[in-house]
Amino acid sequence: MDLALSSVRHGPLYALGPLAHNESLLSRLTEAGVIFVDELAEVPMGATVIIRSHGVRPEILATAAKRELTVINATCTFVQKLQDTVAQLVQTRQQVVIVGDREHPEIQGVLGWGLDQPMVVRTPADVEKLSGLDSTRPVAVVAQTTQQVRILDEIVEKLKEFVPVVQIYNTICKATALRQEAASTLAKEADVMVVVGSITSSNTRKLAAICRSVGTLTIEVTDADDLNTAQLQGLRTVGVTAGASTPDWLIKEVIAKMEEEKNVDVEVEEEVQEEAKEEEIVEVQEEQSAVEEVPMDQAVRDFSVGDVVNGTVVQVSDDEALIDIGYKSEGVLPRQEVILSGDQTVATVLQAGAEIEVVIKDMDDEEGTIILSRKDIERKQKWEELETAFNDGTILTGTVKETVQAGMVVNLGGGYEGFMPGSLVDIRFIPDFSEFLHQEVSFKIIEMRKEKEKLILSRKQVLEEEQGAKKEEILNALKPGEIIHGTVKRLTNFGAFVDVGGIDGLVHISEISWHRIETPGEVLSVGDEIDVKVTEVIPERERIGLSLRQAQPDPWTQIDKQYKVGDIVEGKVTRTVDFGAFVELIPGVEGLVHISQLANHHVKQSSDVVQQGQMVKVKILDINTEGKRVSLSMREAAPKPKRESQPQVQQPQDTGTGLTLGDVFGDLFKDQDK
Repeated sequence: MDLALSSVRHGPLYALGPLAHNESLLSRLTEAGVIFVDELAEVPMGATVIIRSHGVRPEILATAAKRELTVINATCTFVQKLQDTVAQLVQTRQQVVIVGDREHPEIQGVLGWGLDQPMVVRTPADVEKLSGLDSTRPVAVVAQTTQQVRILDEIVEKLKEFVPVVQIYNTICKATALRQEAASTLAKEADVMVVVGSITSSNTRKLAAICRSVGTLTIEVTDADDLNTAQLQGLRTVGVTAGASTPDWLIKEVIAKMEEEKNVDVEVEEEVQEEAKEEEIVEVQEEQSAVEEVPMDQAVRDFSVGDVVNGTVVQVSDDEALIDIGYKSEGVLPRQEVILSGDQTVATVLQAGAEIEVVIKDMDDEEGTIILSRKDIERKQKWEELETAFNDGTILTGTVKETVQAGMVVNLGGGYEGFMPGSLVDIRFIPDFSEFLHQEVSFKIIEMRKEKEKLILSRKQVLEEEQGAKKEEILNALKPGEIIHGTVKRLTNFGAFVDVGGIDGLVHISEISWHRIETPGEVLSVGDEIDVKVTEVIPERERIGLSLRQAQPDPWTQIDKQYKVGDIVEGKVTRTVDFGAFVELIPGVEGLVHISQLANHHVKQSSDVVQQGQMVKVKILDINTEGKRVSLSMREAAPKPKRESQPQVQQPQDTGTGLTLGDVFGDLFKDQDK
C-alpha cells in the first residue's frame, strides 16, 4: 500500500488487479488516485502499472515490456521465491505438485512458469484424483505462500502412499506460518476467536479454519461494523487475529468496539468482578494484536547497528540481495557489502534459500529499512579457514592476480592475498611467471601473521609432495617383466633415462638395442616415446631398471626364417679380431667369418683382408639359433680364381758363330728399356 501511495503522487498509477484482499485498503487507494484494471489492455501505452504481491505470469511482464509500460513489481519476496523454485524444478524436469487453491491469483501466476500439466491439490483427498501423477518418479512439493502448514504436512504424507520419494520445498511465507502458529496457540486458550479480514483473503480464511480446527468458536468480521458484540457476552476470554492484508487501524477499531461495548455492559449489568474479566480480555486482545501486526518501527528497535544476525536469502539480483532476518521487511545486502572478485555479482555468490550470517550496518527507524553487510564476517571466516589450512597443511587453490619479478600475488578470497616467492613457484626454474597470470594454482600456506595479514605460499611444496606420492605409487605398482610406456628424458654415455609416469628409470646402453652400439644417441633421442620392459624395481633406492631391446622381438628368433644354410648374402663388418671378423646379417645378429674363411690364400691378420664398416658377401655355413651362432665364409662366397697357363721358356738361338742373339742385340734392348 505504501509503495502504491508513494508512486501515485508522481502521476497516474494503474494497478493490475486488487493490491490487497481488504475493501477498506482498496477504497483508500482508489481515493488516492490508483486506477484498478483487470487486464494490461486497459492501461495506456507508456503508463505506469503496479504488479500486486500475488505476482503474475511471465507473459504478462513480456506484454508490459512490449507496451512500453513502466512496471513497479510489488510481488512478495516469498511469492517470487515460489515462482523461482517452480521454474527451476520444471527446468530440471521434475514432477511438481503445488499445494494451494488453483483459482487463487498467486497460483494462477505460478502456473505460468513452465508447468504444462499443473498438478494442484487443496486437500489430502485431492491427491487420489491426480491423473498426471507418475507413481514411479519422485515428487517435488511446493506450497502456496499462505498455505496452512498442517495441510501441507497431511498432503505430503498422503503423497508418500503413491510415490517413492517426496521432496518438500517449504515456500510458505515465514510471517504467515508464524501468524498461523500464534493463532492456533491463542485459540486453544480463548473461549472465542475474532478473525479480522476480508472474506476474499485466502490467508484470513485459513486463519479462521485453524482456529476452528482446535474446537474454538470463531467469528469472522471484515471491520468493526461487522462485529456483533452480543456474541461475546458471558465469555471469559476473547482472542483476536487478523489476515496479513488487514491494516492496524482496522484491528484497533474492532478491539475498541469490543472494549466500548463491554464497558457499557459491565457498568449496567455486571458486578465488579467482571471488570477483572474485562481487563483480561483487553490484555489478550492487545497481546494477539501485537503478535499479528507488529509495526516495522517496533521490529527495527529490536536490533542495533553492529548486531550479527542469521538470515535467509529470499531474493537475489546482480547488485543486491534481500535477506529475511525474522520480520516482514527484509534487510538489504548491497553489492558493496559483499566481497566479490573479478566479474562476480551478488547473484553468483548467493542463492535464494541460503542461510547466511550478516551484520546490521545501518538502520532507518522511520522507513523501517535495514542495511546489512557481510564483509567483516567473510573476512573473519576466511582468516579462520586459512589458519586451519595452515595448521593442518591443507592444499588450497587461488587465482594469480599479479606477477612480479620476485614472484606472484595470489587472490585467496575473502579479501585476502598471499605472496608466492619465485623460488617456491615450481620444482624447476621458472624465468618468467607471466604464464601463471589469471590462472588457478594449488599451494600450501607456509607462513602467516595475523597482525600484518601476511601470507606466504608455496606451490613447490605441493608439487614435491605430489611427485613423492606419485613415485611411491609407481614404485609399488611396477613389476619386473611387464612392458610399460615411457618418454626419453636424458641421454648419457652409459644409457638413457626414461620417464615412466613421474619417475625416471634407466635403460643401460647394453639394453638399448640387440645390435652393438657405441652411444645411446645412435638409437634414441630426447623426447622419443618408447615401450620398455621392467627388469628390476628397488623401491628403497627409487631405482628402476629398464630394457628397450627386451621389449622388442629377439632377432635370433627370425634369422632362420629369413636365411638358410648355403645362402650367399651381403653384410657389414662390425669388428675384426685375431681369429676372424664379425659380419652383421640383420640388426642384432652377427656371424663369424673365421680367419681361415676370409680368403683363398693364407691370411695372417683379419685386417689385411677386411675393415670395420666394409660391406662384404658371405656364405652361410651354419645357423645355431639356440647358441646364437652363425658361421660364415667369405672364401666360399667369392668365385674361385682361374689357373693361369705358364709361358714356355725359349732357348737362345745360336747364330752359328757361337754367339746368341742376346749377345748380339743385348745392348740394343738395354737402350730401349731405358
